[in-house]
Amino acid sequence: MSLTIPAHDRHGIRVFAARLSPDDFRRDKARLAAELLGDPDLDPAFIEIFDLADLAGLGLPAYLTEGLGVPDAAVASDRERLEALRGPVLILLSKALHGRALTLTPDPRLTLVATYAEDRPPVHFEPLPTAAAEGTLGPDMAPDPTPQRPESAFLFLGLALALTGATALWLAFG
Repeated sequence: MSLTIPAHDRHGIRVFAARLSPDDFRRDKARLAAELLGDPDLDPAFIEIFDLADLAGLGLPAYLTEGLGVPDAAVASDRERLEALRGPVLILLSKALHGRALTLTPDPRLTLVATYAEDRPPVHFEPLPTAAAEGTLGPDMAPDPTPQRPESAFLFLGLALALTGATALWLAFG
């Protein structure tokens, strides 16, 4: 089975049932995830492997909605199937792909159970609630018409050095 994830899928969540031995489960999770999903370039920060027994009292549907931001309506149709799962699961967030389009060939120990998307509320901008934020910006101010004359600074510095040198000579040979 192959799984194609497009580059624009930045908020996808894929839930896999994982048939892992106790030895597999004790391994480094980042290496195990790369092996199970068939791609060493996945970001392990966005892949979770855990035993569903760790969610006692919460359950996988609640973890998906409350922990990962999956809409309740999306999980509702899969609730019975998700609650029936036992043992290890692997959760792959699309962010693990670094924005690349990818076709994964998951290990046979993985079975895709469900695919969801995070609930991302639309972004809207409201005016700032202060009078200082009202009005419009004027055009850029015109540059100062009096040109800066760096020559005068060099002239003054040269004159000060010459005066200092002359004073030092007068004191030395005085």
